Amino acid sequence: MKFAVFLDIDGVLNTRTTVERTPDGYTGIDDARVDIIAKAVRKYGDTDIVLSSDWKELKQDDDDFIYLTSKLEKQGLHLAGKTSDHWNNRGEGILRYLDSHPEINEFVILDDNRFDFLDYPKLWERLLITRGVERAVFASDTPAVEAIIFLDYIKLFS
Repeated sequence: MKFAVFLDIDGVLNTRTTVERTPDGYTGIDDARVDIIAKAVRKYGDTDIVLSSDWKELKQDDDDFIYLTSKLEKQGLHLAGKTSDHWNNRGEGILRYLDSHPEINEFVILDDNRFDFLDYPKLWERLLITRGVERAVFASDTPAVEAIIFLDYIKLFS
């Protein structure tokens, strides 16, 4: 059984109150928020972190991408992959990723936007809407079990 976290960055690992900046001058990443996710992931067990954020468009040698991966790696998190989608079709990108990785049978999505997730019940019930990971809530009135467990872990470490 393989578990994955589809990770957005802006609105999850940072918010409007984030003071840190990336090397290119954009809103940076809060170490405390990465720490919350890292602890929740360790508690959940064997987990792939899949980048679903617009940050996935950055090249691997881009200073901001290096900054992102170093922030994650300081907490023992490594990117297993990234989705491919355009603009507001983030759900489609996640579904394509899941289709190409059948070993993933449990997952959650951390995002501050709803995009097209509501079009896909399997995604909607696993979506945790954030305003910073510490303020995550269920998108669905009937969340999937893994979303319930993962949110409990987030709250435990917030």
